[in-house]
Amino acid sequence: MRRVAWVLLAGLSLAGCGGSPASPSADAPVRVSIMPLPTFAGNPNTAAFTATVANVTAGTVDLTFPSSCQLLPYFVDRRTGQTVIPLGGGAACAAVITHLALVPSLSVSQVFMVKAGTAPEPNAIVLPPGDYGIYARLEDQQYRVQSPQIVFTLK
Repeated sequence: MRRVAWVLLAGLSLAGCGGSPASPSADAPVRVSIMPLPTFAGNPNTAAFTATVANVTAGTVDLTFPSSCQLLPYFVDRRTGQTVIPLGGGAACAAVITHLALVPSLSVSQVFMVKAGTAPEPNAIVLPPGDYGIYARLEDQQYRVQSPQIVFTLK
């Protein structure tokens, strides 16, 4: 299952990478966050992140997604402000409708491994060396909620 998740989340969703990013919504029943994870010391060309969607209400939240991709990372070049697509293109998302029910106080997380490089790699999102922002976006049909952006550098 974890290997499938890496393949599905190897970059941006081809179906969802057009247009401007969604804005965080104060009235949405879910919150999306992204946090850096510790990586091997002395390895400036690798970064790891955990993206989480959490139910912030007292009731169950039912989410519906137009594909198998439910929570995806998006990257921004800090120098230009432009969206960056990982080397090798976007994530491969199965064209099936999927559902997720979050009971009160439940959250679901995805881990994303990002590496500096010049060629796609299995199990990692590959970007050229540089300074980036990353945010996660929930791909739900009704709540297109995104996390605040955090910054990182790949050397």
